[in-house]
Amino acid sequence: MPTVLDTEWETFERHREELVGRSEGKYVLIHGDQILGVFDSQRDAIAQGYERLGNVPFLVKQILRFDVPQNFVTNLLGI
Repeated sequence: MPTVLDTEWETFERHREELVGRSEGKYVLIHGDQILGVFDSQRDAIAQGYERLGNVPFLVKQILRFDVPQNFVTNLLGI
């Protein structure tokens, strides 16, 4: 069953090598199967996404050769 942003993630993976080659470290804005732009900051990419698309799901992703897993810890677990 598809989930929100599946198409965007697939688009990113399809173009990862090309993006890394020319824009590693920057941020890409993707909606559906279209790359809408590459930006120097995450903030700029998000702002452009809302300006161009409105309040709909879109992907802003840092362009990296390898993704680093993120781990978060919370004190709200009560353990």
